[in-house]
Amino acid sequence: MSGGGVHVLALHGFLGHPSAWDVLTPLLPGTQVDAVNLWGLLEASGAGDWVAAGEALDAHLRETINAGGPSTRREPRASLRAGGGGAVLLAYSFGARLALASDLLAGGDAAIAGVCLVSCNPGLPEGDTARRAARREADEQWARLLRDAPEDDIWRAWDAQPVLAAGSPARPVGVALRPPGLPAARDTLARAMRAFSLAGQPDFRPRLSRWATPLLWVTGETDAKFGALADGLARDGVPATFVRCPGAGHRVPWDNPEGFAALFTSWLKQL
Repeated sequence: MSGGGVHVLALHGFLGHPSAWDVLTPLLPGTQVDAVNLWGLLEASGAGDWVAAGEALDAHLRETINAGGPSTRREPRASLRAGGGGAVLLAYSFGARLALASDLLAGGDAAIAGVCLVSCNPGLPEGDTARRAARREADEQWARLLRDAPEDDIWRAWDAQPVLAAGSPARPVGVALRPPGLPAARDTLARAMRAFSLAGQPDFRPRLSRWATPLLWVTGETDAKFGALADGLARDGVPATFVRCPGAGHRVPWDNPEGFAALFTSWLKQL
């Protein structure tokens, strides 16, 4: 597969919006990017657990691939799938965790040529009840904040999280990329925080050990926590290409768009 004419389906992070990917699309010439609105998808499907979310995502991906993308697309469908090799899924953080629940993505389906997961948490060990309980309590506090707090307080608290604080000094939080307001209704965000908390996420390591689709796993070079998670997966023999993006923290595609685009394009050419 070459970098040109590739159909990329992109999943945003929590408190993210499809428009966040706009910064990346000019850096991927010849690549058609469909940014999925996860909030609309979760609302429309009524998915409230990991199994239902995986099923809803699979249905949406199949529909989008079969339709060749939105009706506003200016190129014929054949040009979006280089060599007829299928679409590529690109997912960040929350979107990447949801992608792990997808049977379509994990199973080597011909409709999917590759999967790129950025800053992804594979899940807490099933027996780690203490960390799961602590995360459940923390995410319940987030859910209440999302439901009740002023928007400015939500954004300040979100950007102050340690995992996000180690971003690029040149692009500390990417505030300019955010559309006005919260990305979805407050109740939608609060429900998603509870339903898809890391506290209840399956440990996807066994699934990753059997992953059949070409997989690129990206972390930022200053993101020590997620870099360590990636190192653990590599040691466990997960069949993926593991790379660290220079000049980036957790928000890799926005901390260093040019560097991430170069890594992503190089991987596409190898598929």
